[in-house]
This record gives sequence, structure tokens and C-alpha cells, in this order.
Amino acid sequence: MRLMMFTVGPILLMWLFMSRVPRIRWLVALCLAGLTVLAGTLIHFLPRGLWEISLTCLAVAVLVVVAARLYEHRRLGPGNQAGMVVSTRLLAGWLLVVLCCGAVLGRPGPFFPATDQVLPLPNGLQATVLPYDDGNCGSGSCQRTITVTGRTGQSGEDLYAEVKRHVKARGWGRGCRPVGWLLDRSTECIELAADAGQVTISLSGNRDDLRHLTTID
Repeated sequence: MRLMMFTVGPILLMWLFMSRVPRIRWLVALCLAGLTVLAGTLIHFLPRGLWEISLTCLAVAVLVVVAARLYEHRRLGPGNQAGMVVSTRLLAGWLLVVLCCGAVLGRPGPFFPATDQVLPLPNGLQATVLPYDDGNCGSGSCQRTITVTGRTGQSGEDLYAEVKRHVKARGWGRGCRPVGWLLDRSTECIELAADAGQVTISLSGNRDDLRHLTTID
């Protein structure tokens, strides 16, 4: 929601100053506010589509303002041409700033995956999330580690099989999956290793598209 307010908020303010018809002014303002709420709600439920939803919302907001401004121009005549030119330039400038910032901030980079993508584990299994810092990050990937201890008397092979079933049920498939939709090509991967009756879960956030890799059988 904060991202959408930052993106559409200035457009709303510019529209309030450039509009000349009160009824249209507040109708369009209501549409822009509703668009912001809708986009924020969609991002909440579809976080993978953050950039696609944000850019679509921005494009729709600009189109709504431009269409309303043209309607006012046809209805009331030229009016203050200088003011219209300034408003149009401000709108175009803000659109350029948002797109440039989005290109910089949206550039894929390594990241630390959230552990709640595998936790909590099935009842009876104990998970220990190891501390992490910048030392767990490389140029293309960041990693988090979780150690899993089984139930009393549970064999290492059985523990490994249970953890493997669990992570596959959580949607990990072959082990690597995309973070976003079309614009964000970064991926997160999971690897499992059994040692001394424990299972180590390694979660990595990768700058590159690694969906072709198989990290769990």
C-alpha cells in the first residue's frame, strides 16, 4: 500500500490542482483513491506480482487523468493554456521519475528468503534457524540455514524423507521457483542434506533465473 501511495499520491495531488470542473475533479480523485486501494489489496494477496500490479496501476492512473483532462478541455475550451502545459509537464516528469526509480529498485539482486516458506514443520520435528549476516551473501546469492531434529528414535533416512515430503507439499517442486512474475526474474531455491541424524535445509535467494535447476529429487 505504501508503494502505491508513493506512486499514485502525487498524481492525485497534481490532478486536484489542474482540474477545472469540481464534479469531475472529485470523481476522478475518488477513482484514483479506489485504484490505489485495489492495487494495494492485490499486492497483499499476490505479492509475486508487485511490479506488474504497480506499473498497471500507474498506467491506469495516468490514462484516467489524461482522459479527464481532455474531457474538461473539450467542455470548457482552452482555458489556461500555460497552466495546462505546466501540469502536463509535471505529470510527465513524475511518471519518468517513478519509472526510473522502479528500474533501479526493481533490478534483481540476491536476497535472504523468508523461513516461513518452510516453517512450521510437521508436529514433533524441531527446527533451529541459524543466525545470518552479510557473510552469508555472495555476488549472486544469499543463504539461510535451518537444522531439523527428528522425533525420539526416528532414523535419519525417515527424517529426511519426511522433510522432503513437507517442502514439496509447500510448493517447492524440484527445488527452485520464481519470486515474481514477468519483470522479476530472481529465484529462490531449497536444498536438503542429511548428516548425523539431522537434516539441514538451505534456502537461497538468487539474483539469476535458476528455475531449470533440480536441487531436490
